[in-house]
Amino acid sequence: MKKTKGFTRFLEMVPGISVWAVLLLPLILLPSFPVAIAIIVIIFDIYWLYKSLIMGYHLTCGYYNLKSGMKTDWKEKFEKLNNHDSIYQVLILASYKDDFEVLDKSIEAIELNDFDKNKIIVVLAAEEREKDRIEPILADLEKKYKHSFKKFLITYHPDNIEGEMKAKGANATWAARKLKIYLEAEKIDFEKVIVTTADSDTRIHRHYFNCVGYKFLLSDDPIHTAFQSMPIYSNNIWRVNPINRILAFGASFWQLIEGTRPWRLITFAIHAMSMQTLVDMNFWEVGVVNEDSRQFWRAYFHYNGRFKVVPIFLPASMDAVFAPRLVETLKNQYKQRQRWAYGIEHFPYVVQSTLKMKYRFFDKWIKVYRMLEGEISLATASFYISIIGWLPIWFNNGFKNTVLATNLPIVGKTLLSLTWVGLIITVWISLKLLPPRPAGFRKRKFIPMIAQWVLVPISAIFISSLSAIDSATRLMFGKYMGFWTTPKIQIDLPEKK
Repeated sequence: MKKTKGFTRFLEMVPGISVWAVLLLPLILLPSFPVAIAIIVIIFDIYWLYKSLIMGYHLTCGYYNLKSGMKTDWKEKFEKLNNHDSIYQVLILASYKDDFEVLDKSIEAIELNDFDKNKIIVVLAAEEREKDRIEPILADLEKKYKHSFKKFLITYHPDNIEGEMKAKGANATWAARKLKIYLEAEKIDFEKVIVTTADSDTRIHRHYFNCVGYKFLLSDDPIHTAFQSMPIYSNNIWRVNPINRILAFGASFWQLIEGTRPWRLITFAIHAMSMQTLVDMNFWEVGVVNEDSRQFWRAYFHYNGRFKVVPIFLPASMDAVFAPRLVETLKNQYKQRQRWAYGIEHFPYVVQSTLKMKYRFFDKWIKVYRMLEGEISLATASFYISIIGWLPIWFNNGFKNTVLATNLPIVGKTLLSLTWVGLIITVWISLKLLPPRPAGFRKRKFIPMIAQWVLVPISAIFISSLSAIDSATRLMFGKYMGFWTTPKIQIDLPEKK
């Protein structure tokens, strides 16, 4: 990645400077202004209580929307619409270092879908740099599934194309260009093709294509709309360690929460849009780490703010981070969260595009604020809750004997104890979203599924917050990250004894 200069370089520094300013401010104020720190902490605790209750409410709504979506007969609803038989569905699975079992499970989920198979196109997007390893695997998959769909297309993204990062966006873009050639040869209208892009371990819900087709045809402006499914990291959730389970649930829950607030929703992981939209924007960004969130921003500014994301309340089951050894699993989890937090790489692009766009003044600047506030909150909130509130009492002797110092722990504990309402909702919904208990796991396994939530402070500080600080700091110093692929391991669960 080329080093940036000038205003762009300044904007790269803003998130990191903001994060470190928020973290270091209490230390600067501690010797002379302990009361100011105490007031800041109380205000933050009130703010966090508010956020916790709001998120608990939206999570509950998201769960019931998901439950309703899974019970709806989307096939019947879709086939009642005019022109439903003109719609084609494409699923691009971006693959790198995957084995047969991971890809097979994902394609099997497509085959089990209740959409017309003659209108489904599956694209396996592989990397040429691992062609020797992956080619026999893809050949076996093609032999197994080539008659199941209208087209089973395999692409190999060439290595070392100038201007590209070795990342999912470049791979998906190459695959989509090959898809474009095929659609043109078949004389299929781009505006009638819905393209979904997903990671290789994604198992779509059996109603997914009919649901997204229904939403697409009902949309008043489908070319300017993306459709966001709900990624649920549950394929192997029974097998992973408690910290990884908490983080997997947290990622799933955040999408459910945002799904109930579509004015905030940004494309992530598995999302769909018209082939015409992709052609208009020259497919995906090929030079960034996080192409999924960047796709929203590209579309938003390309169409001068006339772009929205519609939630699809159906689960797309994906893998939680897992490795054979605990240390390796935690390391991989940190790297995944670091990559996600590095979505702040879009900040310079978003701000500069916002300055150029003449429309939607409040909407565009609110989006800029949310992006920056989200990064700062992710990086600092757990430290304020767990550590910073105690600094005046621990390290300022003059403050210890004041009335405020005596009451600060009481006020803090009271406010934060109320946030347990949100945590109780979280635990309840986590149990509701668990897949069926696999053979070999006894009923008492539910006990650690509940007890694990006491580890939230540890996972929040040492994985979520530190990875966010790491990402913002790297961008601040121009130490740009490359794309890191989370290893996918197909787990053979033990037989029930």
